[in-house]
Amino acid sequence: MQTKTGVSLKRYKEIAEVLYEWGFVSTFLEDLSPGLRNMDISTRLHPQIRGMTVYERMRHVLEDLGPTFVKFGQILSTRREMISPEMYEELIKLQDKVPPVPFEDLRTTVEEYCGPIEDVFLEFDTKPFAAASVSQVHKAVLRDGTIVAVKIQRPGIREAIETDLPLFENLAERIEKLSPDARVFNPKIMVQEFAVQIRKELDFTHEGKNSEIIAASMADIPEIKIPKIFWQYSGEKVLTMEFVEGCRIDDVEIIKAYNVEPVHIADVGFHAYIRQIFRDGFFHADPHPGNLLVSPEGRLIFLDFGMVVLIRPERRKIFIKVLMSIVGCDVDTLIECFEKLGLEFRPEDIEPLKDELYAALREYQTSELGQLNVGSAMDSLPKIMQKYNVAVPGSLMMVLKVIWMIFAVAVKLDPGFNFNQRVKPYFDEIIEGSYLSPDTLKKLPLSFMEMAEGVMNIPKAINHTLNTLGKGDFKLEVEVDDMKTLSTSIQQASGRVMVSVIIAAIVIGSSIVVHALASGTVIMGNLFYAVFMVYFIAIIIGIAALYATLAKK
Repeated sequence: MQTKTGVSLKRYKEIAEVLYEWGFVSTFLEDLSPGLRNMDISTRLHPQIRGMTVYERMRHVLEDLGPTFVKFGQILSTRREMISPEMYEELIKLQDKVPPVPFEDLRTTVEEYCGPIEDVFLEFDTKPFAAASVSQVHKAVLRDGTIVAVKIQRPGIREAIETDLPLFENLAERIEKLSPDARVFNPKIMVQEFAVQIRKELDFTHEGKNSEIIAASMADIPEIKIPKIFWQYSGEKVLTMEFVEGCRIDDVEIIKAYNVEPVHIADVGFHAYIRQIFRDGFFHADPHPGNLLVSPEGRLIFLDFGMVVLIRPERRKIFIKVLMSIVGCDVDTLIECFEKLGLEFRPEDIEPLKDELYAALREYQTSELGQLNVGSAMDSLPKIMQKYNVAVPGSLMMVLKVIWMIFAVAVKLDPGFNFNQRVKPYFDEIIEGSYLSPDTLKKLPLSFMEMAEGVMNIPKAINHTLNTLGKGDFKLEVEVDDMKTLSTSIQQASGRVMVSVIIAAIVIGSSIVVHALASGTVIMGNLFYAVFMVYFIAIIIGIAALYATLAKK
């Protein structure tokens, strides 16, 4: 039996072999010795990489190292402020497609969750129609004739991922120690969040529940289709869902062959994501074209809910303002939103930061939207923040990444897609709904209660002030050059204090009477009306004193 240390050493050896295969060991040697670079040893040792950029080779390394590295690369692609544009272009191409596992190696897993295959399915295609690092998907037919897709987890995948995660944690610690500039990105926190995410993806029940939540939120949009989950044949390692047919959302020619307008699909997809992100705060966070299909009937199909993002209501409102600020080129509101998100800026950085943000947003405003400058503006924002040693929160980066991806797809479907015009009506609807939503109305009684408590505490606050004055603990510090002016000011202040004390005494006395009324004490005669008259007189005197004070300034 191998020890944990032995497994780690074996994995390190595998990583070293992959790095060598793609020329990174040779690159390291060339960096150590410029003379070796002149010999071009990397292309001699690895002729298959000749002509590839270093970023292309890095992508192949991640793919060869397996699911943990592929998933991390996909998530890293959302943190565009951390990577170069060239690396981003390669990371978004990451595919975790691998040769399929023989079905006999999966049969035990299927029968554990579904029962004997012959008893449950009329047909079961042992050849998968999709295969990835974590799972592969087989087409099957249930006994009642329903066509389904059965997603099966690969054997040993959890153990492989659990072996790799400590390597990422060690790497994050080393990065923080060796590169102080990288600390702004919180590498250890990022790895911890990644570990939580990938472990969730290993439990297919999370994916099934996520799909049902989003299906319920999209139920009123008939153009949206989310496959039904068959829970009686599903579990942690198997997910059986309705089989759907369609083409990728970016395959414009096939969409047209369906007699479906690509412009309509762009509208449906954009509407769905804006609602998921800003109204529901629970959205499908992996909208690459392979996870979005278009059916022959013209419905937009969502697949793979392993990666979703949940945003609290108060943050949703801030994110709406962030996007509206980007669209409206409002840097003051943008900075306020960042501060509400907990970001801290040095006072001397505020003005130059605003200047740079404004310049970037103006460039977006004056450019052609068809050239994808919406994405360029969102891309430049975190890079500017990085310059001032401030990291954009990961949840906001995920929102911007998803918006950027859906905008890119929308422009491909509809070259005239105008982001400003399309997003404004949705924001007006969402903002209006957010203040009249059931959740907001539920908070009204609590708000009124807090307001009432504040009013009831006024007599207590006045009494405390009078006690402080009576004990002589009240201190007034002034600095003036003219003693005559000081004497006059003291006289005026004394008169105002006397008026204030009289008003306070009247209010307190009347409050005692009101308290007596509230407790059931019966007050005879005209005293009942006198109490309220005294309140009225106190208010008039207070207003007159305030006016006199302001008039003399």
